Amino acid sequence: MKKSFPDMIISIVLLAFLTSLAVQVPAIPAVSKGYPMVLLIVSYIMTIYLLVSSVLKMKTQDKQETKVVEQAKIIIPYCLMITAYLLLMTKIGYIASTIAFMIASLLYLKLKNKVVMVVLSVVMTVVVFFVFTNFLTVILPRGSWFNIAF
Repeated sequence: MKKSFPDMIISIVLLAFLTSLAVQVPAIPAVSKGYPMVLLIVSYIMTIYLLVSSVLKMKTQDKQETKVVEQAKIIIPYCLMITAYLLLMTKIGYIASTIAFMIASLLYLKLKNKVVMVVLSVVMTVVVFFVFTNFLTVILPRGSWFNIAF
């Protein structure tokens, strides 16, 4: 596989995503359309540039060996962990699911110090919870199985 092939895939996916956003622009009030339109136009220009440059590079590059299988063995289990985290968030709440997810992630990344793992998970979760609930007034999931209320 050539080095520029992933860039082509990313640019095609980004163009599809940008198109889905561009379809929603007419629903935005006229007063607020300016900034999203500028972002969309700039994003389209940059993505098209990436696509064109990757196609041109692809013609001139030699094929290189990729490690897709090894990378997939790392990425797929982590994506499954993220999915489980998102599903559990509605059941056990933000705090419990985030602490569990962070500990599981740090174990998956082979962090050896268990004290740092637990302290980091708990402190970061509580700090983010208080910032979002008290300063940004965002309601985070409380959970339906049990509730850790502050």
